[in-house]
Amino acid sequence: MTLESTEHSLLIIEERARSDIIVGVPHHAPAGVPFLPCPEHSDSDENTGFIGRYLAERLDCCSVIACNATVDPNKHLHSDYTMQIASWSPSVLIEIHGHGKVRSPYDVEISCGSAEFSTHSEALAAGVNRRLSEDTGFVDVSVSGRFRDIYFRATKTLTITDPRWLAYHIELSSRLRKPAAGLTGRPTQFAYRFCDHLAAALSEKHKRV
Repeated sequence: MTLESTEHSLLIIEERARSDIIVGVPHHAPAGVPFLPCPEHSDSDENTGFIGRYLAERLDCCSVIACNATVDPNKHLHSDYTMQIASWSPSVLIEIHGHGKVRSPYDVEISCGSAEFSTHSEALAAGVNRRLSEDTGFVDVSVSGRFRDIYFRATKTLTITDPRWLAYHIELSSRLRKPAAGLTGRPTQFAYRFCDHLAAALSEKHKRV
């Protein structure tokens, strides 16, 4: 499967029923491959491609996943990744990233790129938290969308600050992407179940019109 490739740099574009919402994954590499060949963004977001594809399937929306990128896809308006997003003319972009819970105390950080749009990220975080509170398996999973409290604000990420759409920059800790530290393999059922809650919160906030 292409998402498991450790060598090839490619863009995976998948069309689904909805193009008003797009899921984008700019820094995917499979678990066990912590670095990208891109000098601008050397750290990979391990397994985010699997998470992004699953989320897009749940939302029945189009998706684009950059695998083993050699340039930083979401920092360039003319990258194949960004141009593909623009070609769909979405109203909402959901971008999936990964962090190691070193700079942030939260398992999940949600930003819309500026304090001005913090009401949107906070509303989505509240929707996710409400669903997690009803699932005993997620009692210790923390989610924040408050701009002033989070570390990964994405203020210089062009796909997030682009005025053509509302964008959510969603950072997931390793436990929501990888089997365990140092292990290879796809995300766990725990990670996919979190995606179910995220998809439900997004569907509620951005209903099909």
